[in-house]
Amino acid sequence: MVLIRNLMLCLLVLGLGAPPAVAHENHQKAKATATQAEPSAPGMAMPPSEMQQQMEGHMEDMEAAEPKSFPERLLDWFGRMHPFAVHFPIALFPVALVALVLARRRGETVELIRGLIVVAGIGAVIAAALGWLNGGLTVVDTDPVLMIHRWLGTALGLFGAILGLWAWRRRDAVHGRPMVIALVAIVGLLLVQGFLGASVTHGMEHMMF
Repeated sequence: MVLIRNLMLCLLVLGLGAPPAVAHENHQKAKATATQAEPSAPGMAMPPSEMQQQMEGHMEDMEAAEPKSFPERLLDWFGRMHPFAVHFPIALFPVALVALVLARRRGETVELIRGLIVVAGIGAVIAAALGWLNGGLTVVDTDPVLMIHRWLGTALGLFGAILGLWAWRRRDAVHGRPMVIALVAIVGLLLVQGFLGASVTHGMEHMMF
């Protein structure tokens, strides 16, 4: 009798103790599920990456909701010509410099050199204008490399225009020493500008050996 009574007491204790444990476990599972499904509260901090993704998504939605007008699309299209327009002054100014040096050494007057300088000057102005359309009409850029590239390109456009006008108006000045010095200077600046332009697209370390 004592043995049966003890067994009955054990079963009663186990029976009364089991449900709270199961209930607690179920409560924990339900709480975890609710935590995963519940969205973030308005006052809680959002991770920076998630916030940036949401901002980019909002910007894309705004751009898609506001279609560009024909003049805006036309200017954007012209701006995308900047990468290949810069090849004209980059190519023509060095060619004019080499041709001028050779012509001075041989004592020859080559009218073609004058034409090269004039066309290169026109190309420099066009490339600088397209660069402004491509980079946006702003005087300050958040990227310092882009800002230097913008204003050095503007200076090169003005410098090239001056050289082209000088060669056009003063035929005798084309084969003088000042023109040689000016062409050396603009070719050197074009090399720097080409490096900066590539750095804007590929990073400052794109020429690392």
